[in-house]
Amino acid sequence: MDELLQTTCAHFTAALGRTLDELDLSLFKLAERAPSNAQQQTLFGSLGEIRLKRADAAPRFLQYVESTLARIRSGNAGTASPAPPSTPLTLELVDSSVLEEDIALREIAGKAEVRNSRALYLLSHRMGVLAAAPAWSYDTLPLGPSQFAAAIRYALRHLELDTAHRILAYRLFDRMAMAVLDHYYDLINRQLAGRRILPSLQWNPVTRRPPGTGSASTPEATEATEAAPDVPAAARPAHTEHHNEGENELFAQLYRLLRERRRHHIPAPAETAAAPASTADLQSLLGAWQRENPLPADAGRMVPSHDHARFKQQLSLRLRHAGPGGRALRLDDNDADTIELVGLLFEYIGSNLRARSGAKALLDRLYVPMLRVALGDHRFFTQRSHPARELLNTIAETGERWIDEADSDPDLTEKMQWVVDSVNADFDGDSSLFEPLLASLGRHMQLLARRAEVFERRQVEAAQGHERLEVARATARSAIARALRHGNPTAAARALLERGWTDALALSALRHGSSSDEFSRRLAVASALAHGNPWHGIDLPTRIELETGLREIGVQAEALAETIAGLVAMPVGEPVEEAVASLRPPAAGEASRGFAPARAPAEAGTSKPAALIRPAAPEPVPLTAVEKETLERLREVPFGTWFVFAQNQQGETVRRKLAWFSPLTRRCLFVNQRGARGEDRTLDQLARDIVRGQARIEVPPQSSLIDRAWKAILEVLSPKEQP
Repeated sequence: MDELLQTTCAHFTAALGRTLDELDLSLFKLAERAPSNAQQQTLFGSLGEIRLKRADAAPRFLQYVESTLARIRSGNAGTASPAPPSTPLTLELVDSSVLEEDIALREIAGKAEVRNSRALYLLSHRMGVLAAAPAWSYDTLPLGPSQFAAAIRYALRHLELDTAHRILAYRLFDRMAMAVLDHYYDLINRQLAGRRILPSLQWNPVTRRPPGTGSASTPEATEATEAAPDVPAAARPAHTEHHNEGENELFAQLYRLLRERRRHHIPAPAETAAAPASTADLQSLLGAWQRENPLPADAGRMVPSHDHARFKQQLSLRLRHAGPGGRALRLDDNDADTIELVGLLFEYIGSNLRARSGAKALLDRLYVPMLRVALGDHRFFTQRSHPARELLNTIAETGERWIDEADSDPDLTEKMQWVVDSVNADFDGDSSLFEPLLASLGRHMQLLARRAEVFERRQVEAAQGHERLEVARATARSAIARALRHGNPTAAARALLERGWTDALALSALRHGSSSDEFSRRLAVASALAHGNPWHGIDLPTRIELETGLREIGVQAEALAETIAGLVAMPVGEPVEEAVASLRPPAAGEASRGFAPARAPAEAGTSKPAALIRPAAPEPVPLTAVEKETLERLREVPFGTWFVFAQNQQGETVRRKLAWFSPLTRRCLFVNQRGARGEDRTLDQLARDIVRGQARIEVPPQSSLIDRAWKAILEVLSPKEQP
């Protein structure tokens, strides 16, 4: 263990030094270009923290790594990593800043796992031998990327940095240390092998169909590989049978229909004379094509669509000179059918994405790699748990539900671009590449879902708080109106009651309820001010309660003294003096202080607070009988139900989740996929929209997008009955 720790110390101590040097330089440059003094001060504060405490970073990092190595001696394989020393257990994961850090660190670890999958496979098995246990999972593997990500988090935890600056430090650590782990892992594996720990261990990825064996004549059912872990629930296939007879029958039928359609195709003479391309020739040609397909810089704004006919034309042109000696090649029938099926699949997926979705550019770049998978392994068609098929389905459904022009998520877009880049750069026939990419994307989606839940919960709490505040204000306004109606206050007392004391009464109702002792005492103050004799002043208990209430709504001491002094010896009908000027309702355009200014008193006898919540407005159009029936059904709809709303006459729609609604005011809170607040509506408006066809409840699909695509393709290929 000491040898492993020394190797780790040699690699990461220097890398941490370079990381902090680069972070210092980056923050200084940002401070020079800061648009405001406040931002500049924040940056200089982070710089000071780094320069003061940077010496502790490397020891803390190695302390964490040493604690993970100690788990090997105790044999705790497969368990979660223990908390670092002196780290209190808290509920900080509900904080959005912690979620941001989680996303950044998981992405860093995921990229390192993909880049070093071979070395990590060997290391996990050798660590398992040391712990006398099965191979470790990559998430808990000592000296694995996930543990290094946790170590850098612990190493920098003592620095008081802004979240953005902390994430910048993680990114720099990724570049300085994690991106060059290949040599480190080779050295670690050699050291363990030199200690006679599985010295002959070889990397044995999942075996796929080898190139050069020709195309299969019909789809075959084979044993499915184990589904990749941590795939988001929304992206998981509905079923993951290892041997699905229904899928085999479906694809046998699809191939029969394609053969029937091919009978009507008359090949050109040049096509007939060309030799059929072998699997190796076809894979080589498509592999070169795959690497020629970079992602444009403005892919998020582009909306390309897969053009299957154009692709086949370009493929035919490339085959004309792809044979030995530049001879022409052609597709054999089975390869042509496979290409046709994959083309129809991508056309269906593209048609289900939003018109302006940036995910179309990403899917377009996945076409050639997925075609290579399908040509080399027909289990892509027949097994729902095939890793390449699951990855395609995850990206397609993520693009369908998470990405559009209005609600794009930079983190998600960057992650999906990285996955697509990795596929295009690294895939060369081995489908095991897709499993770690799928797992990494799944973990990222889980973090995004958790972050969306936090944002949604905050929106709901804010809406509920606003609702309680409005009800409290309505209760206070109603109580003040009754006091004024039965009294004869001075002008100063009336101004105080309608402005400041209404807010104090509303605050009391909000905090303690309208039946509390405090609320009763403040009602008594309102009655005393409304009925009091200005020549006799106010008694001591009333004055104490008045001062307490006004202080709670933010009235300053000087204004408070002048206000109370102005309540005495001021005859009815005299102008209000400067003593109560600070409590007047603000003029149009002025910002209110504390609580919003009270509206005009409500009608006497009004008992429903809802009638006092809204400002004066025209009488609403009554609901029709059908709309009332729809409204009653909507009252029973559970929170979390998704609705689809029409955006325009071109058929564009948006999805919004009903997070909460008020049974009192019927106000609805809708959020998007990321938990951000959407357009305001009431249940009445929602009922009208549903009746008019402008909104509907979304029915969740019972199968994955790819499963639905195959059924739709079958309908397209099936011969139509003549009337």
